Amino acid sequence: MFLIFGSVLLTAVLFNQLREKPLTGRLYRQPLALLFCAVCALSTMQTLPLIDWIMLGTTLSLSFGLGLIQGRFTPLLNHDGAWYLAGSVMSVFVWSLSIPVRFALKFLSIHYLSLTPSLNGSSSFIIYFIFISGFLFGRYTMLMVRYPSLLKNVGKNEQKLKRLRSAR
Repeated sequence: MFLIFGSVLLTAVLFNQLREKPLTGRLYRQPLALLFCAVCALSTMQTLPLIDWIMLGTTLSLSFGLGLIQGRFTPLLNHDGAWYLAGSVMSVFVWSLSIPVRFALKFLSIHYLSLTPSLNGSSSFIIYFIFISGFLFGRYTMLMVRYPSLLKNVGKNEQKLKRLRSAR
């Protein structure tokens, strides 16, 4: 049952990576919300060992780098005057490369550094939230580098999308 659920979830995420998403401020608020949730969860925990802080920093750095690569291959499309982020096979490929990063970091810390991270089990969501937020920050940073007028277009695009929705 777990294998079926995991396969359905993975397929849904892959299709989500390929579909067009309207360019709105929500795309920029999402990684901030994830990072905020992770920081709040970290603030309620007991003191973490150094290896956990190293893993958090490494995870954020690696995911930001992978996000920059994915942002390089994320095209922007214009439909009826509104901007959309389009998925591509290359961005799905980069996203799939990001999956084993957490496992590789944990393997390296245990087998080569002989240190066991304490962010496991129910608290492992913190690392995933940080990873996803770093990935999204990297993606949107690269989009802003590629399209410098993107920030100014986000507000205009939200207004255009509202007009298009109300016209339907």
